[in-house]
Amino acid sequence: MSTSMWLTRLRRSLLPGRDTVARPSDRIQAAVLTVVILSSLVAAAGAVLLGIGIHAGEADDSREQIASRYVATAVLVGDGPAPGTVGRSGTPGESGPAPAFWITRDGQRRTGEVDAPAGTVAGNEVAIWLDATGTPTDHPLAPAAATIDAVVIATGLWAGVVFLLAGLYFGVVMVLDRFRFADWQREWAALQTPRARRDDQSPAGS
Repeated sequence: MSTSMWLTRLRRSLLPGRDTVARPSDRIQAAVLTVVILSSLVAAAGAVLLGIGIHAGEADDSREQIASRYVATAVLVGDGPAPGTVGRSGTPGESGPAPAFWITRDGQRRTGEVDAPAGTVAGNEVAIWLDATGTPTDHPLAPAAATIDAVVIATGLWAGVVFLLAGLYFGVVMVLDRFRFADWQREWAALQTPRARRDDQSPAGS
């Protein structure tokens, strides 16, 4: 189907017109379809604004974390998780807490627990991230992650709204189709009744 034909059918579906053979149910369906399309466009605009807001917030967090966090080297003073053991989330051989010490950016020696890969032993060095206070923390949020989060959340929200609107529209169409089918049956029965009467009144054997 060409684009022009598709647009023509869409226009007729949305605007059946008063001078056509469109039934009241067709006009109701057209009104519902119009509301669904307009609501989808509004949801798309809202999703874009939400995505921009999420990206701006996470981008600020990313810049702050990158500026305040830095990589340091921790030296284990105890063994890390044993190879092949099941970690806290049930994953064999994952990293786990181990006692260690490290030197902060301003030269202070700190001790505490850090995440160490399975199989590491006392004396091994482990790269860790520290915050401005010298406390172990997570890897800073990457700028690309802010963009990905914004796109995924905004797209997911818009897709969810469109899914609900599509379900509403097809639900209305199903109900209208039942009414249209019932009307068709009544019209067909009305047309068949006079014909049946004429057949009954015809002379026998004619």
